[in-house]
Amino acid sequence: MPGNPYFNSLNYSMANEDAAYELGICRQIHPKKILAICGSGARFLPLASTGPEKITALDLAPQQLALADLRRTLMQHQPLEHYLRFMGYPPYSTEAFRTERAALFGELDLRSETRSYFAELFRQINWEGLLYQGRWEQTFIGIPKRLRKVVGTAYDSIFEFTSQEEQDRSLAAKLKDPIWCSVPAAVLMLMGNATFFNTVLYRGSFVRKNIPDSYFDFYSRAFKRLFANGLTRENFFLQICFLGRLQYPEGNPVEVHPDVYPLAQRALQNGTAIELIVRDILSFAAKAQDKYDFVSLSNVPSYFSGAPESNYLQSLARCLNRDALVVVRCYLRIPQGTDTSGFVDVSHEYEELAAREKMQMYRIFVYRYVG
Repeated sequence: MPGNPYFNSLNYSMANEDAAYELGICRQIHPKKILAICGSGARFLPLASTGPEKITALDLAPQQLALADLRRTLMQHQPLEHYLRFMGYPPYSTEAFRTERAALFGELDLRSETRSYFAELFRQINWEGLLYQGRWEQTFIGIPKRLRKVVGTAYDSIFEFTSQEEQDRSLAAKLKDPIWCSVPAAVLMLMGNATFFNTVLYRGSFVRKNIPDSYFDFYSRAFKRLFANGLTRENFFLQICFLGRLQYPEGNPVEVHPDVYPLAQRALQNGTAIELIVRDILSFAAKAQDKYDFVSLSNVPSYFSGAPESNYLQSLARCLNRDALVVVRCYLRIPQGTDTSGFVDVSHEYEELAAREKMQMYRIFVYRYVG
């Protein structure tokens, strides 16, 4: 295991990305083999709904792979309602159904390391749902919890809009009120504070920003895009930022969408293989036996420096089929000097998917391998 403690804990329990973007691409190209960064498991399991032969998921934290194994087992064998209830997705809460959760956990056929890890975690949290147990989720739900002590439920009404026109009109009026704007501004100040995130979440590993915007301006523009391109109640990230929880089922992440979950379940039941590996992406690519048609790198390249920052696409090339697509999310930092020889930037082909993405915190690049 790496020495950095950030890679030895459960950092993500839900999703800090909207996997609908990657899913939209996979629905177009139908890859046979997918390589992905694991995270919570929620960023790659929806891709199974397109029926690939195999998905290989990598992570440096075994806790993340254990969570992916738990999610995969639930998805393969349980109906959507049971999955929602076990995790604590709306319309259910993480506090309810503790007895049922314990009983279902006892029935699941899990890897020994998965069972051991979650048996202890569930004991500690008294069989609460897992949705907000990651360090990322704990950090973000802490922001509105702090602010709600001051303003109460004053901002809950922004989730009552049922049309974009109504939402635009109402928010335009509210944003002229400096008192009303004080809390959104406070949210942005906390989110745009690198010291805060390094202290409570990244343990010194917060990405080294190289974009020209200030943190505040970066987040401010992202939130303006979010409010302008979809109802707040349909956005899981906005619910977390302002409510400190998921309250509206319309905003549930794509892994539990009723048009995605059954297809992913059917694929898992019919032979789509899930391979979970503790390894970094570059050392894996150097020795990979398979060749992949789609690679989802999350924002891992944002953390590269030196040779890996320049050569990561070339390192990946040896395990790619011709015309494979590589998706790179860049958060606050765009890799510098990346050698794109043998690749074509086709990001523009997926601009519509990018506009609908539910977080708007990433600049997303899509590269096609042409050899």
